[in-house]
Amino acid sequence: MSSVRLLVGTRKGAFVLTSDEGRKTWEVAGPHFAGWEIYHLKASPVNPDRLYASQSSGWFGQVLQRSDDAGKTWDAVGNEFEYEGTAGTHKWYDGSPHPWVFARVWDLEPSLTDPDLVYAGVEDAALFRSADGGKSWAELPGVRTHATGPSWQPGAGGLCLHTIVLDPSRPARLCIAISAAGVVRSHDSGQTLQPLNRGLGAAGSPCRVPGARHSSPPRRIPRTPPHVPARD
Repeated sequence: MSSVRLLVGTRKGAFVLTSDEGRKTWEVAGPHFAGWEIYHLKASPVNPDRLYASQSSGWFGQVLQRSDDAGKTWDAVGNEFEYEGTAGTHKWYDGSPHPWVFARVWDLEPSLTDPDLVYAGVEDAALFRSADGGKSWAELPGVRTHATGPSWQPGAGGLCLHTIVLDPSRPARLCIAISAAGVVRSHDSGQTLQPLNRGLGAAGSPCRVPGARHSSPPRRIPRTPPHVPARD
């Protein structure tokens, strides 16, 4: 009988739960990083023993962790997320210009084929890429510098890139979701973008990019549910 593993991020730490296919009883390991808020906990599809964790606190800020033994031990990896070039501004809650400022990592999406390649969606909304297992990060500026970027406004949780979906059939294609700019798609690993907000709501909805030109509905690709940090 095969095993089932569940990775859980909470406001009080990270937990790794394991069970058999029946899922009647669970073994719970953790909390890891007790007292830290865990925004995302994700395993590499290529190497399931490699886990990435985004931890954050109002006191210590953002720290990125990696485990290569399924969560038994952890090491802090690269934590420098710098916007490329001049950061510029986006709209604030009241509509005034506000500088782009990095706050935390909301989403970690390891590559489907390369154990050392991982993407990170951050607040303020931007997409980063690491090719060395999280030791160093480089922005893919096509997201933040999109023509509609200066008109983006934060949602209730901030201006966060909270979901990254990789297409298993086309390695260079990915879809991302930003609160509250909407959904965009890239065919070149995040270098250029297409807004995909048609049909998500009426004009002015927080899930639309103001003034953006929207493409035809995309072909269906495998989806994963957006990550929402657990609250207790």
